[in-house]
Formats: sequence, structure tokens, C-alpha cells
Amino acid sequence: MKKIILIVGASGVGKDSLLKSLKGKININFVKRYITREPDQNENNYYIDDEAFHRLKKDDFFISTWEAHTNKYAIAKNQIVDGLNLISISRGAIKDFEGKFEYVTTINITIPKEQLFQRLKNRARESDEEIQKRIDRSYTLIDAKNLIEFDNSKSIEESTQDFINLIQQIANEK
Repeated sequence: MKKIILIVGASGVGKDSLLKSLKGKININFVKRYITREPDQNENNYYIDDEAFHRLKKDDFFISTWEAHTNKYAIAKNQIVDGLNLISISRGAIKDFEGKFEYVTTINITIPKEQLFQRLKNRARESDEEIQKRIDRSYTLIDAKNLIEFDNSKSIEESTQDFINLIQQIANEK
């Protein structure tokens, strides 16, 4: 049986930190994404150019594709295995998985808007106006059959333990 846990949330809410907290603590398949941008040393993905992305998409290699901030993202069909699969995706790709798998849970990672604004400002990649536009887009309703809201505004230790407990709970559901 294939069980899918989709992780969604705005940039800056701490998705990567929470995902890293699971390493070695739970038996789970961390599904790698295909991305058409420069490699990020904090992520473990497959980085490909636009031409390779389009070729693989044309060959029906991917189960889901989406675009965000001028980059293309995808999940390969062969990355999904029997057991528990954890995938960080765009909220727009949720239906791709819900339409193909019976057991899909979506976890929306959130923090208060003020906290998110400060985290994004500290990154110094965007202007205050661009950050505010990003935040306004991020707090829209998510359409998912089985949606869990996860507040990541506690201390890193508390949030990490709560997240591990949540994933273990989902893993143990029949």
C-alpha cells in the first residue's frame, strides 16, 4: 500500500527544517523533486535544465509538475514506493496525488503572518512589497480531501517533536 503525505506551506514557514527532523526517526520515503533551478545545498533534489525537464514531461516520466517563481518542479512516478512517502509540493499539485492514490494526507505548515514576514525579510531576497504579496498569496484556502494544519510557531524543539508525533500518527493509521 502506498501512503502519501504532502507537505505544503509558504516559503519561510520552516518546511525543510521540519522534514530534516524526521531523518533517522521514522521509516519513510523522502521523495525527491526535480527542479529547474540552481542547486540549493539545504535541499536534496534532482536539479535539471529546462530541456531535460520538458523531455521527461513529454515522455510521461512525472506524476505531477508545477511552476513557482519561474522554476519548474516535478515528482517522478518511480519515486513513489510501497509504504509511507513524504513529498514537499505546491498546493496546486495536491489534486494530482489525490486523483491517483487512495491514501493522501496534506499537511499545511503555517506560522503567523508577522513571523513569516520577518523570516522572509531576514533572507533579504525580496523587497517588503514583494514579501507582502507573497504572504497574501500564501494564506488562501487549500483544497484537499484530508488536510491537517500544522502551526510551526513554537520553539524549534517543540515544533519538531509535534511534527514527528504527527507523522508517526499518520504512519500508524490503517
